Amino acid sequence: MIETFYGRNALDTPVAFFAALLMGAAFGFALERAGFGSSRRLAGVFYFKDMSVVKVMFSAMLTAILGLALLTAMGWIPAGNLNLMETVYGAHAVGGLLFGLGFVMSGWCPGTAAVGLASGKWDALVFLVATMLGAIAFNELYEWIKPLYNWGLQSEPQFAFGIPTHLFAFGFALVGVVAFYFSEWIEKQVGGEGPYLQSGFLKAYSVAVVAIAATLFVFPGDSDTSYTVARPVLSDARFSSDTVLSAVASGADHIEPEVLADQLVKGDSDVVLVDIRNELEFKRFHIRGAIHVPLVDVIARLESYRDAREIVLYSNGMTHPAQARDQLAMRGFTNVYMLTDGLQGFLDRCLRPVSLFNEPLAPERVHQIATWRSYFLSDTNRPPDAVGPPDAVGPPDAVGPSSR
Repeated sequence: MIETFYGRNALDTPVAFFAALLMGAAFGFALERAGFGSSRRLAGVFYFKDMSVVKVMFSAMLTAILGLALLTAMGWIPAGNLNLMETVYGAHAVGGLLFGLGFVMSGWCPGTAAVGLASGKWDALVFLVATMLGAIAFNELYEWIKPLYNWGLQSEPQFAFGIPTHLFAFGFALVGVVAFYFSEWIEKQVGGEGPYLQSGFLKAYSVAVVAIAATLFVFPGDSDTSYTVARPVLSDARFSSDTVLSAVASGADHIEPEVLADQLVKGDSDVVLVDIRNELEFKRFHIRGAIHVPLVDVIARLESYRDAREIVLYSNGMTHPAQARDQLAMRGFTNVYMLTDGLQGFLDRCLRPVSLFNEPLAPERVHQIATWRSYFLSDTNRPPDAVGPPDAVGPPDAVGPSSR
């Protein structure tokens, strides 16, 4: 099985950044080799003189679509390891038009402009500066743009508008083959050159693309649902962005560490405590009574707890619990709370030795902390396959450096 940084909740780790650096370097090298470090060549597609952009883009899209479709159909990549963006039809249409207009006028897109800048092209620098200014303007004008930004927001529960994956991929492969031949034919008609039009390479390449797409029909059961994900049903009356924002503003979506600690010590069975960190961090130390649910699986795994009185999410910080809370709220969950200050806050406020507090504590508080430490730092909190001696479990430094 192939895991992704997204699926492992590890996008902000050094390894992920290094992998992004390597992929970015390879991507830039490929663009430069394709001649995309020149705005003149990029603009050639609009004059039907150089169709390289069409051929390269279709090659890239076919590689991604067919590769992901096959890997998910064979079960090598779980659907939860893929981040499927929501569709906003109106905003995407307007954004696409603006992007195309900017491409025509400048001869650059953001990726190729970065390559052009690395090649010393001044017009690429001007384009990138304008891009940043545009992003700043969008941020400043967001309140006015917001209706357009959300125009046509859809709940899209399945890959490719609900079309079965194998049918969509096969159809796209046929479109790609047509695009390749059309590009070669246009170049021959306009410039007198179409080097691959009658070549054996293009024929073999086209047959290979269609054949690979056809193999998806071998997995009819999987390919229909390989990209299926539970998307928000935004029209659900149980969800209201105003309701969530009101809860955030009032702090009603949080539960304090001391309150949670008391509930767990008393054995409150109607509180579901969910640790959404990665598996290694969970095994190293977790709050006694917590269940481990990776961030990408919270929707499916917590469905059975929809009727619980409280679902409490925690991580090392607040970012990922807030993201999970929002997704659950959009699916009608009204019982989801976040642990204030995350696991580190729980350790600092409930499990820190009394001697390490900066101020004297009341006897009741001292007794309370002793009760919590006895309960949460006992060997019963130690996972069966945890690594290290018992005294390695539970100190504050057991929490990783991630702020999420």
